[in-house]
Amino acid sequence: MGEINQYHHYIPRFILRNFAIDNCERVFVSSKKIFNQRRKFWLNKRKGELLQTYDRTKNELGFSKISKTYGYENMYKDLNHEDAEHVEKELANLEGKSSKVIRDIIEASKGKSHIMLLRKDLQDLRKFLFIMDYRKPHRWNQFTNKRFDPATLVMVENFMKERNLQSTQEVWLQNVHEILETPHKEVPNNPRIFFLDRSDYKTRMIDCFLAIWQAGDNDEFIMTSNAFGIFEGVNGMIFGSPFQFAFHCFYVISPKLMLVLCHSSFRKEIGLAAVHLTMGPGLHSNFEYVPHPPATTEYVCHIDPSRAGLKSDNAFSNLFNKIGFEPHPEDKFTFPFVKINSATVHLVNAFILNEAKPELVLSYLSPLYLYKTIVKYHKSIKKLGEIQDFSSMKKTLFTALNKTHKEDLSLRKSIPKGRTRIWHECRVVTES
Repeated sequence: MGEINQYHHYIPRFILRNFAIDNCERVFVSSKKIFNQRRKFWLNKRKGELLQTYDRTKNELGFSKISKTYGYENMYKDLNHEDAEHVEKELANLEGKSSKVIRDIIEASKGKSHIMLLRKDLQDLRKFLFIMDYRKPHRWNQFTNKRFDPATLVMVENFMKERNLQSTQEVWLQNVHEILETPHKEVPNNPRIFFLDRSDYKTRMIDCFLAIWQAGDNDEFIMTSNAFGIFEGVNGMIFGSPFQFAFHCFYVISPKLMLVLCHSSFRKEIGLAAVHLTMGPGLHSNFEYVPHPPATTEYVCHIDPSRAGLKSDNAFSNLFNKIGFEPHPEDKFTFPFVKINSATVHLVNAFILNEAKPELVLSYLSPLYLYKTIVKYHKSIKKLGEIQDFSSMKKTLFTALNKTHKEDLSLRKSIPKGRTRIWHECRVVTES
């Protein structure tokens, strides 16, 4: 029997369903009976089936099934393991935990100004964000096609020899497996994970804090293959090796919400002065003006600060140990929803677009808002430096918007006078 290919997502379906367009239908009915018939049909229809997309390679607007968007075949298949799908199953476990946390965040954002998360849930979420960044197309292709700078390639090959791995793709699979199976705090110390990757995990764990940015009623974030983990910061080379410093890492979870990992210098008690001094003039964050309130913490475990063995490699853990607190899975973190203005939403979308690849597939809710996004993007050159050319997308959207407008007018003109009063517009929303 031939090997069965399986489509593996690098952006999970529970995220993509937040961008689905078939969660409701406008129904024009003249009687309650017809309305109930249409309602029954939509309640039986699977929720979140389609995404509204723009395909850059074809320069086309269209629709795409969630089940076949933002993924590759056999991404996580491990042919050297007795259970070839073990990595996919491990991912499903983490995604199950994270989906509940993200669902709670989205629901809370609809009526509250904040969300409370337990430390254990926050740790699962932080691990999920790292995995999302690690499995996006650029990183996966880097290992699959051996696309490393010379210095990093030497390190990867040495790691392969140490761990008896036959290919760089095996390195990627092992890293994903080990990160998933290792407790959050222990990932940086797991020698079975490639050194640079566990160092990156440690940096994000220690030097970054989480914030939740919320778009306004008339704004929305876009979704692309790189909308998870794209960073705003500095790219360069030091001693022949690539160097990156991230002010922010962005993770879009819905058209209205984005999780942001912020560098610890945005904490008021630390400040940006040292970063400005190190980076030099002109290398500042474009988002310094956005409020960066960290979560407020309620500790459940009080300790004796003089107790031996409390030393940690985390400066904040050491600080709280000194005043009598110790991290515990049931600690409570309360995150405010940071409402950002239209200019900030457009700038975030501009960063996402500026990192787009030629094979871009973009998902959105409003064609009109996407058109505004492209217009704003082409005006962002002062903040982004070199920008890409999205004039073809702009022209395609303009044509589609005008065509829809003309068809709307034509439809209205065809309705006989005196017949408009009997029609009622209802909105049928599918239930979870």
